[in-house]
Amino acid sequence: MKVLSWCLNLFGLFVGMIAALLMYYFPPRVQAYTETGAMAFTWSTDPSEEGKRKAKHQMFLANTAPIVLRLSFVLQFFAAWLEILN
Repeated sequence: MKVLSWCLNLFGLFVGMIAALLMYYFPPRVQAYTETGAMAFTWSTDPSEEGKRKAKHQMFLANTAPIVLRLSFVLQFFAAWLEILN
């Protein structure tokens, strides 16, 4: 049991590191606001197909990072729980 809890903890730390890297390199987009609290509006051209594809990829990774972080917490929690049971 001790080896299993150690492996779960190590894997949880590894998964947490991946989540941290995802959050660093693919942060969620934050809407800009003006001083009055209204949403800022910017003029831009229509995005290209490659731009849309990159935005979808970035959004997927930005939404995946918190889920991976939760998985890391759950793995480490179960590792601690196994240690308590022993």
